[in-house]
Amino acid sequence: MRPINEIIVHCTATPEGRPVSVAEIDAWHRARGWSGIGYHRVIDITGARLAGRPLSAVGAHCAGHNDGTIGVVYVGGLAADGRTPKDTRTPAQRRALAAELMELRDRFNIRKISGHNEYAAKACPSFNASAEYDHLFEGRTREFTPILDQFLRRGETGPDVDTWRSQLIAWRTGQNAPSPLLSDPDADDVFGHAIEAETLAFQRERQIVADGVVGPQTRNEMRLALNGRPPFSALENYQR
Repeated sequence: MRPINEIIVHCTATPEGRPVSVAEIDAWHRARGWSGIGYHRVIDITGARLAGRPLSAVGAHCAGHNDGTIGVVYVGGLAADGRTPKDTRTPAQRRALAAELMELRDRFNIRKISGHNEYAAKACPSFNASAEYDHLFEGRTREFTPILDQFLRRGETGPDVDTWRSQLIAWRTGQNAPSPLLSDPDADDVFGHAIEAETLAFQRERQIVADGVVGPQTRNEMRLALNGRPPFSALENYQR
């Protein structure tokens, strides 16, 4: 199991009273180039607590803060006009969300609760999650150290770049195709144009966001690819 020490709360940013299924969220996130639903747990409009992405898998819900976190989303977050941020949680959703947070806290020894709006210029989750739930994590935040996502991008140097280059070469070899990196004029540990181009090719082949940046999703796909496995699918083993 991956290290986890924080929960980040989200809303679906959908109008008050509108039902949204896990499958719908999965489709939205696939349309963005993600490997399906980025949240791990979903509180639907009835207050039901549903599974999203497996807890063991790195999420896709908060840029820079996915490796060591669990993403929990409630359905709603906008007024009926579909534009105005609003805390639309029903009493059932409030009870379910609190129960979910406490269960995850105890299961994984979670140290901190945050709202998405604490890490991004967004209204999500349309309420102050820390203020509302910090009392559930009292005394734990003193020992909290964030687990931040690690990225590699063009211009960087070092052994991590060399490792990524070797993995790209191994991926091409597994496809019985020559790797252009074997004739790359850049040093092995320099993330130059050739490595960026091969990273983009790999991301497109695995049908994920093609940005030339090596982050959690791209690293996970490389692990799968080198083991001869298909691209990760968040709802592959989905159960209600």
